[in-house]
Amino acid sequence: MSGKRRTLFLPILLICLTILSACGGSATATSQSGATTTKASTSAAASSTNSPASGAGATATTGSASASSATTSSAASSSKPAASPAASPSASTGINAGAANAANNYGFKPGAGSPVDNVAINAPVEITFWHTQTGVNADALNKIIAQFQEKYPNIKVKAEYQGTYTDVYKKTTAAINGGGLPDLSVAYESFVSEYQSANVVLPLEDYINSTKYGLSAQDLQDFYPVYITDNQYAEYNGQMLSFPFTKSVLVMYYNADKLKEAGLQVPQTWSDFVSACKKFTGDVKGYAINIDASTFNGAVYSNGGELISKDQKQWQFNQQPGVTYLKDIEDMVKSGCAYQIAKANDDQNSFADGKVVFTMGSSAGLSYYKSAVDKSAKFNWNVAIIPHGQGAQPITTSYGGNVTLFKSNSPEKELASWLFVKYFTSTDVTAQWSVATGYLPVRKTAADSDVVKAQFDKLPAYKVAVTEIQQYGRPETSVRGTQDTRTFIQDAMTQAIADPSQDAKKLLDDAAAKGNQALQGK
Repeated sequence: MSGKRRTLFLPILLICLTILSACGGSATATSQSGATTTKASTSAAASSTNSPASGAGATATTGSASASSATTSSAASSSKPAASPAASPSASTGINAGAANAANNYGFKPGAGSPVDNVAINAPVEITFWHTQTGVNADALNKIIAQFQEKYPNIKVKAEYQGTYTDVYKKTTAAINGGGLPDLSVAYESFVSEYQSANVVLPLEDYINSTKYGLSAQDLQDFYPVYITDNQYAEYNGQMLSFPFTKSVLVMYYNADKLKEAGLQVPQTWSDFVSACKKFTGDVKGYAINIDASTFNGAVYSNGGELISKDQKQWQFNQQPGVTYLKDIEDMVKSGCAYQIAKANDDQNSFADGKVVFTMGSSAGLSYYKSAVDKSAKFNWNVAIIPHGQGAQPITTSYGGNVTLFKSNSPEKELASWLFVKYFTSTDVTAQWSVATGYLPVRKTAADSDVVKAQFDKLPAYKVAVTEIQQYGRPETSVRGTQDTRTFIQDAMTQAIADPSQDAKKLLDDAAAKGNQALQGK
């Protein structure tokens, strides 16, 4: 490994530049804080004040408990993917990579015991947690911390807001090089990969396997598979180096009333989606395109493709599945049914005004869409999984931040940090966090909790996201070079929309060639 990587000077300048071309296109800051959010592993975000980032795994949503189902279509059945959600996707198909591994506990040995069993917290200990939450999300986080401290009176969690994800990355990198690391911090996957190049991240295997403090086999299988496999890093021999925190999934928002007026069903294939959009070329358009590498990546997956080779050394998004999607974009733009939004949140605002039938973005934006529609046109709407290719399986992009723990000279602090993470992702707490913020619960059993069921009644689209779409989420890449490559993909999308006559294959070949250089650190 090069000295350049060891010192962790991942081109911060490039990260900052990528913020301008947001992943999720409409990126995000919450309406409470106006803070910009960036995802380094799968997305960056452009500044916004209305809704959470699509690909960025967004910051806060209001999670409004007052949302009424009156403006949301209750015909959730029309949004179900072709394959039954009850059937767990197979790892052999590339969906939820590692899902089949749930049967053998993802390589863990729950209850087998570990050196962590010998650690005890017999005296007060304080742990520092760096996070990005503001407004109602920060309030929800502080409430959970208070509950945790009541359960573990010897542990004090010092939660410190650090700004955006980019800010967290910069500060953590500086702390690795100069001292002052927190005990745990929010992080995207590529952040963690960079941090661990300096061997500062605490692997979680011993904690998960611990007889006294670990997770049971039942616990492990209760997590949606993507949230385990997404945090096992192939670059580091599959070690579990982070744990889920703020998770969301790419969804398709649709105007149910407009589809009904046109005699259309919710499209399940990309071919049906293009045909449906072409019915709307007048004042109401079919699709407001948010330039977002995460949406492109989801389309590659759902067309049966892969983003990168198995050895993580060669991009593959320029193969036929990606080309097919980019050609679809060009076709829709030519027909006049689709257009690129001018600025962040234009897609959400046009949707709320009844001026566009389809948008695509993060499930964390549900409460924002609900609020915007309620204030504007007041029509029936819902969400569905993104379309898939003919013969391909339902699949979408999963994204959002995780929590990583850092090594210290105190086994007690390391254990305290793990206990907080374990508590935060327990069934009742992940349900509480989801309803309060709009992020998805990371456990299946949370969907059966009273608090989540109550939110299902208030916001039916939330129920669709949790119970029908979330299980089909798949993480994006996190290897070094991902961030630059996202920009190249988004540039290709922009060029295709600006001049739909361009060769989609060539645009993606050029993006992949640049991306391959980024993978090599060039």
